[in-house]
Amino acid sequence: MGVKRSYQSILDHPKIKMDPKEYRRIQDSLARYKQGSDSERFKNSNGNYRTRNKKQLNMLKKVSAEYVKVMFNEQVEIVVGEYKKDSNQLVDKTNNEFIKSIFKHNDFKKNLGKYLEPAMALGGLVVRPYFNDRSGQIEFSWALADAFFPLESNTNKISECAIPFRTTVAEKDKIRYYTLLEFHEWVLIEEKGKPDRYEYAVKNELYESEKVNELGIQVSLNTLDQYKDLDPVNWGESIERPLFTYFKPAGFNNLAPQSPLGLGICDNCKDTLDAINLAENEFDLEIRRGRRRIAVTDRFLKTRFDQEDSVQYFDEEEDLYQLLPGEDVEKTMIKDLTTDIRTKQYIETINHHLRTLEMETGLSNGTFTFDGGSIRSGNKTATEVVSENSQTYQSRNLHIKELETFIKDVIISVFELAATLDDEKGEPLFSGEIPTHEQIGVNFDDGVFINKEAEAVHYRGLYSEGLIPGWMATQKIMGVPEDKAKELYIEAQLGVVDRTTKDMSDTGFDEFEE
Repeated sequence: MGVKRSYQSILDHPKIKMDPKEYRRIQDSLARYKQGSDSERFKNSNGNYRTRNKKQLNMLKKVSAEYVKVMFNEQVEIVVGEYKKDSNQLVDKTNNEFIKSIFKHNDFKKNLGKYLEPAMALGGLVVRPYFNDRSGQIEFSWALADAFFPLESNTNKISECAIPFRTTVAEKDKIRYYTLLEFHEWVLIEEKGKPDRYEYAVKNELYESEKVNELGIQVSLNTLDQYKDLDPVNWGESIERPLFTYFKPAGFNNLAPQSPLGLGICDNCKDTLDAINLAENEFDLEIRRGRRRIAVTDRFLKTRFDQEDSVQYFDEEEDLYQLLPGEDVEKTMIKDLTTDIRTKQYIETINHHLRTLEMETGLSNGTFTFDGGSIRSGNKTATEVVSENSQTYQSRNLHIKELETFIKDVIISVFELAATLDDEKGEPLFSGEIPTHEQIGVNFDDGVFINKEAEAVHYRGLYSEGLIPGWMATQKIMGVPEDKAKELYIEAQLGVVDRTTKDMSDTGFDEFEE
């Protein structure tokens, strides 16, 4: 009675009913993505055990980066609003200008591009808009899959969650660890004479612990100055969808079919990642051992005196010499044991595993190549990537659909949050109509290009084939507004005709004659 319960981890909280195996999988993927130094034990020439770092190739990071490279960059176009039927102009630019200002303040595209790589590796990314009192702006809080805990969900949609925010405080000789758990829930409201309804609520709970990996016991929000003005519960009467938005890579979670969490891009092929690392480490050792290795007699040992006894030894780091005790000095004094380095065999082995990894992760054959020193990404042109025959492009399109829905949900959450806030004059931060998915356009076409040269080649090709007008190719290549692109293209065409007559008959610009 009255005793506060101490929780070992966030998963012990009664509101969170997720399988701990899912988070062990995510932590394993996170460790592989970070790829800290790993070591192994070996026996040196003295017969003593030593440790040395293992050579590894961080293919989880490389595969994730390869996908992000063709999925998203800052050239992706995001537009909110409806276009006029008789022109390519927005009916009302208010919503579009509003979201552009929010995205610009938060550097949204740059941050999304940065977080997408670990999101593909771990299997998830969550973004939550919030109002920052200091800046007076709507800003974004980002979290990866290891800091996202669904409460109520199905395998298709997550409607409630908990997001942790950790703080470390040093007090004299003690270090205390604080975790703010932010719960996003739908609460049933029952009122006499009114129909029951669910209302969106954000609840805050603060926990304190003296151990870094422990959630601890619940304490008052006033315990930390940064949370003293934070309300235990914030209600969103006009909120119709969760403020948080969760992105997960395309594909079903076959490792935990009932889990709403997504799979990392390599979660189904960790054995292949291990095989690549094993082959790389063995190849590195092969190179080390390819140095001259010599068998010698004990006459080559150094001697030190330990009290009254003499002790013979090699240097601690010495593994070149192998001791062969014997009295027949002439036959066994020095014998070269050096063997050839099997470079070709190891390179072929690693490339074999890379082909397997490409198949398992949905990348085109030849995406990665091991040349004996490092992994090289395939230098494919934009046309090759965009080709329907490209496995990378087909896989990319599946992830793009998930990413498009994610971006649209983030935008809608921003508008819903803004509608509940007041500016300095006491007026709503946003008072217009909340846009729908159909009123939000996301164009990923430019996101597939690795560089401007590849982009230019692609759009010139489309223009040459008559698939797009010349002004559109100019707009895409030069990154200028539509009106400016048309003006530049007309000037370019006039450069090849008689400027005194302005004869446009051979330029294909009949629509601009007037």
